[in-house]
Amino acid sequence: MDLNTIPKEPGVYLMKDKKGEVLYVGKAKDLKVRVKQYFVPGRDGRLMVPFLTSQIEAIETIVTFSEKEALLLENTLIKRYRPKYNVLLKDDKTFISLSVNHRHTWPLIKLTRYKGKPKGDALHFGPYTSAFAARQTLDLMNRVFQLRQCSDRELHSRSRPCLLYAIKRCLAPCVGKCSKETYEQEVKRAIQFLKGHDKEVIEQLKKEREEASNQMEYEKAGALHQTILQIQHVTGSQQSIIRTKGKDCDVFALYHEGKHHIIAELIFREGRLIGADHFKFVEIASSDQEIWET
Repeated sequence: MDLNTIPKEPGVYLMKDKKGEVLYVGKAKDLKVRVKQYFVPGRDGRLMVPFLTSQIEAIETIVTFSEKEALLLENTLIKRYRPKYNVLLKDDKTFISLSVNHRHTWPLIKLTRYKGKPKGDALHFGPYTSAFAARQTLDLMNRVFQLRQCSDRELHSRSRPCLLYAIKRCLAPCVGKCSKETYEQEVKRAIQFLKGHDKEVIEQLKKEREEASNQMEYEKAGALHQTILQIQHVTGSQQSIIRTKGKDCDVFALYHEGKHHIIAELIFREGRLIGADHFKFVEIASSDQEIWET
């Protein structure tokens, strides 16, 4: 197990035992840095880490295009493999999701805990495998979209905007700093983003930015431009990637090293990367075409 071969990219890692069973699934902004931390005594203070590392025989990594995609893929893989060292989602435990009460006059995104099925008519996104993962996503949303983060009581009692308005983290509907229409547009963008439609959100923002610029509303155009940059930063949307256009497909790649070969498989469902697999074998054919046909 050579940790130096692990890529310094965002993605997920799967720690496996000698039988090939997945013991733990995690995500990281930098896979190499995060995985190495497990093997430095005292670096990761969780009690389960020494027990986990004593059983690891192999570590598989899947590189993603952004931290957000890594977070979503981690959630998918934990549900798929149910690793014993992860927080499992069981019927008798509390689920954690992000919810948006879109019927509220001034909706906000918040953490919601529930058992069974969520109650009420709010939109729910999740469930997440842990409160930590949910809070990470909520923090990302609060950095990108300027929706209120205060309670209803604070919303109705304020006479001046809070610090979040000053640092452009909130539109300050509490004191009438934005119109209902402007706030609703921000809510719609946030919901689309949570659904994974960040490309569509960016395209819509670009259209609005151009319209604002043509009408010489330069302050509005500047604010829209900053939102676009923020979304591109957290999603890696400026990278060139292969899109599956919402369809199901399996992508295969072949790698050679002497007489040894590996076929890697990426599994896409509804346009999303949900898993990966690989197959090792010794030379069984003389050309790539024969290998694929075999």
